[in-house]
Amino acid sequence: MSPDSESAGAARVAASGGVKRREFLKVLGVSTAATTMLGCASEKVEKLIPYLVSPDQTVPGVSTYYATTCRECSAACGVMAETRDGRTIKLEGNPEHPVNRGALCARGQASLQGLYNPDRYRGPMARRNGQLQPVTWEEALQIFAQKLGETRSRGGAAGAVFINQHESGSFPGFLDAWLAGFGMSGHLSYDAGADHAAIAANRQSYGVAWPKLDFSAARLVVSIGADFLDSWGAMVPQQLDFADARADHQKAPRLIYVGPRRSLTGLNADRWIDCRPGTEMAIVRTLSGQLPIEAASQTTGVNAGVIDALAREFAATAPSMVLAGGGGVDGLELVLAANALNQSRGNVGVTIKPGEGYLGFDRMASPAELRALADRMNSGGVSLLMVRGANPAFTLPKSVGFAAAMAKVPFKVSFSSYPDETSELADLILPDHHSLEQWGDAEPVRGTISLQQPAMDPVFDTRATSDVLIAVAKRDPGSAARYPMADYRSWLISRFPGGAAGLSAALPRGIAAGSLGESTAPVAPGDPRSCHQNLLANRRRDESVDCGENGIGKRRPCHRANDDRKSHTSRASLPGYTARHCRNRHWPRTSARRPVREGRTQSARDSSRDRRSRWRCCFRIDQGERE
Repeated sequence: MSPDSESAGAARVAASGGVKRREFLKVLGVSTAATTMLGCASEKVEKLIPYLVSPDQTVPGVSTYYATTCRECSAACGVMAETRDGRTIKLEGNPEHPVNRGALCARGQASLQGLYNPDRYRGPMARRNGQLQPVTWEEALQIFAQKLGETRSRGGAAGAVFINQHESGSFPGFLDAWLAGFGMSGHLSYDAGADHAAIAANRQSYGVAWPKLDFSAARLVVSIGADFLDSWGAMVPQQLDFADARADHQKAPRLIYVGPRRSLTGLNADRWIDCRPGTEMAIVRTLSGQLPIEAASQTTGVNAGVIDALAREFAATAPSMVLAGGGGVDGLELVLAANALNQSRGNVGVTIKPGEGYLGFDRMASPAELRALADRMNSGGVSLLMVRGANPAFTLPKSVGFAAAMAKVPFKVSFSSYPDETSELADLILPDHHSLEQWGDAEPVRGTISLQQPAMDPVFDTRATSDVLIAVAKRDPGSAARYPMADYRSWLISRFPGGAAGLSAALPRGIAAGSLGESTAPVAPGDPRSCHQNLLANRRRDESVDCGENGIGKRRPCHRANDDRKSHTSRASLPGYTARHCRNRHWPRTSARRPVREGRTQSARDSSRDRRSRWRCCFRIDQGERE
């Protein structure tokens, strides 16, 4: 284009009032800002208002720690929940807990994702006109109480079923007592991720569901499809015990892993023997002398020399340990055969210790019971279905047809906190608290009670299932007299060893000595174990439990909270509950096993660690507020 034509075009643009460069940039900036604001808009506009008056027991930016129990699996590990400005932001293992001893698996670390999951139910919902619609808690409780009354009046109480997530502690017994009060049978405790074949075999062979595995006492560990370092059994304590055993280089056990897939355990093994899927039984039979090496080689596809070396090493090494996973078609027979090897080699009581087993796998419903339940639902034998913390419509095999069977149940209640395949088929949803928002307990090992307490106030308008059951029972004339307590927390206090004072002393550590095998029947109002009398007998409004330098609770005067001020950032908002702070170090951020850095003395490191230590939260129960 010639210069004359360019100048002529510019003149035409100027004559027609074209957009100037500066005006164009102004319009572009305004439109970009408007688009950004619209894109960042939310359903509800909220304002950030700084604290003019700090809530009770909180200092902005300073964390508070609460000892509680992880509920992501049935192992019930102890955790320390770090809460800052009213929100739990981090979980770590409780160093004093006998199960996980300060460690925490990935599922436990990720439980905060469930706490703040934006898809959680905001409140109760009821099915109307074929769709789930939000309702108030009063309406939801009224519907639930009405359906319970109708089921019992029509003689269908015996056909009611309650499926609960598998857990140890007081709640299973509390739930069975509640169901019995309405004429219903005990609940089904369901865990989709458990190795049910291994549990059944262990009960037959050892008399317990899951024995303790003492890796330090073994010189050879043979794992046949048992991924004990990842997701098989009591994962966290097994990882810790195996790491401690391998740390002793002089007596470290050799690990041989047999399986078609090189799992996390196979990656850490001294030798991985790759066999065809479903042929693991041939290896076990060869180790027991029931199958020739050549036949096992043809069946498994493993070189005969490898199998011969394994058999020779197994026969010459003692004590040993044989573990087998029951995920295959012949899972039960495989685990039974592996357990028989342990018994014949004298490993039971040495490397396999049934007397120190984990209680988190006891009283677990088998897959056969869930299949039988689906058959009952298909035949119309279930009048009322209640599900809490489980998703059988998704986790059970499709051949069971659980979702289709649910359609034949007249009324279905879900206590799920999240929308899932089972809750979407329910007629009433009563969303449960997250485990970090409610009270509870567990008994992971015999003689130890692991406490569960809220680390923060509920995020949404949910309620603990235990409190919902108590509220519904109070509406029933035949059951109201058996539940004089205000809520589930009061019921826990009434049966806790030592009552309110014992619970107050145990809360800072998150554990207590004792057993939960006592009667779970509700306490009558006149019973000396009742919550009311325990509270009155242990009223000490000017004392609190201090964690102490060594973590063992001791009483001493502590900073007194203002009981009249309540906020969403402090559990002073919970009735009858007060938090306390103290400066004593309880669980340092650094591990005691960490070696001293070169150039620093032990005392210098301890002094530095004391300066970095956070405030430790201790608790006491304010007895006068509840009653």
